[in-house]
Amino acid sequence: MIPVARLSVRLAGQNVGQLGLGERGRIYFQYDPDWIAGGFDLAPGSLDFNPSVQLPKRPEVFDGLHGVFHDSLPDGWGLLLMDRFFRQTLGEEIQSITPLDRLAYLGDRGMGALEYEPALPVGNIPETVDIATLAQAAQAVLAGKTPDVLPQLYIQGGSPGGARPKVTVALSNDATTCQSGFSPLPEGYDHWLVKFRARDDPPDMGRIEQVYAAMARLAGVETPESRLILVRIGQRAEALFATRRFDRDGNDKRHILTLSGYLYASHRYPSVGYDSVLGATLHLTRDVREVAGAFRLMVFNVLAHNKDDHTRNFSFIRQESGWRLAPAYDLTFSAGMRNEHATDIAGSGNPGLKQIEQIARQAGIGNWREIVEQVRTATSQWHSLAREWGVARTRISAIGKALAEIDRRFAV
Repeated sequence: MIPVARLSVRLAGQNVGQLGLGERGRIYFQYDPDWIAGGFDLAPGSLDFNPSVQLPKRPEVFDGLHGVFHDSLPDGWGLLLMDRFFRQTLGEEIQSITPLDRLAYLGDRGMGALEYEPALPVGNIPETVDIATLAQAAQAVLAGKTPDVLPQLYIQGGSPGGARPKVTVALSNDATTCQSGFSPLPEGYDHWLVKFRARDDPPDMGRIEQVYAAMARLAGVETPESRLILVRIGQRAEALFATRRFDRDGNDKRHILTLSGYLYASHRYPSVGYDSVLGATLHLTRDVREVAGAFRLMVFNVLAHNKDDHTRNFSFIRQESGWRLAPAYDLTFSAGMRNEHATDIAGSGNPGLKQIEQIARQAGIGNWREIVEQVRTATSQWHSLAREWGVARTRISAIGKALAEIDRRFAV
């Protein structure tokens, strides 16, 4: 069964095209003619929307995989679980696993709308989910206390990206019951993503991220609905951050394209600036309002000290009317690499008002000062919101000090 030589790419029950493994491990893709006749380009400018057999634009970036399909693969936590599955369940050495093998492992369980057939069998998928049990199992895996992984953790946690452990679930509207989310949604349920703590995260990490979601909304940044889920993990009560999935609309899946996949820009090291973020937004959406939204998100990331703003943390949603900027996600206090933003602002990893103005003028954002002041007003609410959501006093003080230092650079 390994290696997988050929995969069908499907979306909403239709065949989009074929992925194949060729000579010397080269991966090719070919659109299905019927999809070209009635579908849409999965990644405008990144793929050629014609029936030709095409290799990736930059095969060196994603192990020879096309950027839009690499978007389906997890990184960090999800990749760790996937590697465990290949070693422990299939007995495969990691160096022998190809990107097509990984896509087959995901099958129809990936983020976004793309599905891959034939899928590798991963075992039975239980209908009910106990979030506390999965959270405890995730902590055991991160701590290296167990060589095995709870089978359901493979399934629920193997598709999301990001470094922090997380699972995808179907959550009832009152947040009292939880199901797997890989079957049609029952009445009164919706798709959510629940985050657990990483090893170095403080105990109130979920509360901090909930405060950041609240600040972002006050700043006018579009974010998905979020909530805290209270669970008991061992002897400790914990609040887990949960966010409604924007790649799902009931039982329908939405096609998502990250900036990373679109530009062939790896998130593992700084490679682009916010001029590229705004430029890609204009190119895909053709809407200056969406560009203004991307600019507002940039300002929030700067003023809120969210420096882990890498290329996988910007996405676009394909709708019937075209492309739009996805709601903002993974917003929290972060020092990034070397305490600089992963995506630079006019060449700076720690910008001031001058660099913000430069990006604004390049993008034609006339009301940029107004946006900056709106975001400043929102981030100034850190102390009151953090107390409201139960963040520890030491974290309120430390983060508040860091935000105040940034704010002084933007006082006019």
